[in-house]
Amino acid sequence: MADLTPGGAVPGSGRSGRRERWALSVLLLAAFMGILDVLIVNVAAPSIQRDLDASFDDIQLVISGYVLAYAAALTSGGRLGDAYGRKRVFLAGLLGFVALSAGCAAAPSTGVLIALRVGQGLAAALMLPQVLSLIQVIFPPPERRRPLALYAATLGLGAVVGQLVGGLLIGADPFGLGWRSVFLVNVPIGLFAAALVPRVLPEAKAAGRTSPDVAGLLLTALAMTLLVYPVVRGGGSGWPRWVWAAFAGSALALAALWRVERRREAAGRTPLVPPSLFRVRGFAVGLGVALVFYAGNYGLFLLLAYVFQDGLHLSPLASGIAFLPLGIGFAGASLYGKGLAARHGNAVLLLGAGTMVAAYLALVVTTGVLAGRALPGPEEALAMAPALFAAGVGQGFVSAPLLGTVLATVRPEEAGAGSGIVLTVIQLAGSLGVAVLGAVFVALLGADPQDTQAHLSAGDFTGALQGCAWLLAVLAVATGLLARRLPEHR
Repeated sequence: MADLTPGGAVPGSGRSGRRERWALSVLLLAAFMGILDVLIVNVAAPSIQRDLDASFDDIQLVISGYVLAYAAALTSGGRLGDAYGRKRVFLAGLLGFVALSAGCAAAPSTGVLIALRVGQGLAAALMLPQVLSLIQVIFPPPERRRPLALYAATLGLGAVVGQLVGGLLIGADPFGLGWRSVFLVNVPIGLFAAALVPRVLPEAKAAGRTSPDVAGLLLTALAMTLLVYPVVRGGGSGWPRWVWAAFAGSALALAALWRVERRREAAGRTPLVPPSLFRVRGFAVGLGVALVFYAGNYGLFLLLAYVFQDGLHLSPLASGIAFLPLGIGFAGASLYGKGLAARHGNAVLLLGAGTMVAAYLALVVTTGVLAGRALPGPEEALAMAPALFAAGVGQGFVSAPLLGTVLATVRPEEAGAGSGIVLTVIQLAGSLGVAVLGAVFVALLGADPQDTQAHLSAGDFTGALQGCAWLLAVLAVATGLLARRLPEHR
């Protein structure tokens, strides 16, 4: 392993401690920017749909295209950091992300915006695996709990700020840019972080030389694309035959990937996706927990954006404020949960899953009552606030301990691959969650959320959200059942 204290700082010295704090700050800024760019688009989605004359399926692809590209290339991004240096790859991804964000702000059509969002996802796949990899490398296991908790809390903070900043920018409409300003937020944040990278981040890569796993990269990208794209597009097309053919192709690509990677690992070469990692019980089960947990999280944000803005007719800023209970609950529980996890281990995961179940059932009851009443939009949003806050608390109690439990099973030399796989599953879950919950929501609604000819009422939107809340409760139960199988970790 390369030297992790650049500039000759002695580990444990004051200078090294300051460098570690600055390094963590830069890494968390990148994580913040990544989650901000997913969730800020949810608030802007109705405005983008109107301005570019897009369909609901197009908007799902604007969101899922980013996540899909991110998921398909994440493991490769992690391995590139292992092979060529995590600092170098992180900086390349960061600068690419900034440039493509500026491009999204200037997109003239839905097709161009989707293409640039795919590019953003690829840049994020270079940048974000290095965040968890460098946290693992910089901080020894006894000191890793706090950085991981801060990482999880940053995701919650990004959720809160994403909704508020998105609503504020669209409502204030600076320079007449409308929704385009939500993408420009990344530019100053990214440039500030990039300016600090050469001074504060250590260079680190896996020992020895590794040859690129081209077959693994292509098969991973193929499998993810054939799995997620049909889910996003299938509902709007009536689930034609090509959708099922794509699912079959995805299964074949995954089987081929497993075979190729087993042979590569057996030959002593570095695989893109090490099969040996999946034989570690905590890692494999933890990925299952992450899949069902994050599918619900990402899907819920998209549904609420349409319920608040098109159903309850809140302004983008008021919609962002209505998201606050969910984000505050998540951020607070992520920070508080680190101490609980240290004392009680995986019991915190079960507590979080149980809290989510109770919260979604409360949302079922609340939306059921609201569907039969004609209350002003702000009052309906306020009525949902307690259930959304409880959902955020449950999500926060699951998120921070889950990352620590899964990554504790990964050897340092496979930090990039392990982090890449974890983040791939999280983003795959998010893309599937947006697609599946979005399809269920539209089916229950009976029309595109912005179809003016359908004459949809606020009751129609809250009724559709009630049906989706049942599905969210099922996913929360599955999260708890799978979490019980995780090995104990404090």
